[in-house]
Amino acid sequence: MKKLAIVAAVVALAVGGASYANYALTKEVKTEVDRQLALLAKQTGSTATYETLSASVFSQSVELSGVEIKGFDNENIAQISSITVAGYEVDKIAPRTELSLKGFKFSDAFVAQLPNDANNQLASASYDLHTLMNYDENSGDSDIAFSLNANQIVALNFDLGLAKSKALMEASLAMGKMQQAQGTQALPLEQQLQQQTLLMQAISELEPRSIEIKLNNEGEFKALVEQVLSKQGMTLEQMQQMVEMQLQQAPVSDELAQAIRDFTQGLGSLTVSASLPAGQTMTEINQQIFTLMGQPNELAEFINLKAKGD
Repeated sequence: MKKLAIVAAVVALAVGGASYANYALTKEVKTEVDRQLALLAKQTGSTATYETLSASVFSQSVELSGVEIKGFDNENIAQISSITVAGYEVDKIAPRTELSLKGFKFSDAFVAQLPNDANNQLASASYDLHTLMNYDENSGDSDIAFSLNANQIVALNFDLGLAKSKALMEASLAMGKMQQAQGTQALPLEQQLQQQTLLMQAISELEPRSIEIKLNNEGEFKALVEQVLSKQGMTLEQMQQMVEMQLQQAPVSDELAQAIRDFTQGLGSLTVSASLPAGQTMTEINQQIFTLMGQPNELAEFINLKAKGD
């Protein structure tokens, strides 16, 4: 019994210590979040408030819930059910960072103010967004995944694989520290130019390895396309005929052209991917692509282009 009591006491202390650490972390994070929101308000005139904020020591995550965004006129623009950030660190690029935004929705008042030719179906949709980055500091490789889902309408997924991304990550970190040191004040023009120079130099060193883009019908995508076409005075069949005529003249590979045909017929999904040559920077690959312009099948072979539609 004594042993059990000791174990229970240790567990209680551990839980209590974790709870206190989470509490202290939440207070620290709240200060930083409020600073960032104040900076946003100063730069854009928009304000963002939240109902609750919590932070976890174990998962290295922060969650905001009940977020509301208002314009300079204090009118509601949008609501967000929750925003979760995980893995981000102040003084380095973490090996895994993640951002998840759920239930973003424009307010009815905001949608009502849109122009008559705006697509209210998309404007009124609820959106989920997710980004994930895995980064290996030793090799400099990074993998980035991005997804945007207009619930029950359409989803877009984008995956990117990069080599030699260390300079870009360090430039991003330096830019963040520079802005943090500035507080809620905008950076002077000279520092903004320094940031741009750092960023451009880092991008020139990148080696893109792979890319994949996928568009997927989540239920009402066909109705959305028909609605857009109707506003342009076209039918779905007319659009399909127009695409066919354009594909006969467009400089695209046979495989990509067929994928686009299949997609416009079925409006189910379209996936396009490429595996780029290793050891070549983005600048070098762009030069190769430029020399192959007008030779779509050869270009598709160079970047190992794959495409599928249905």
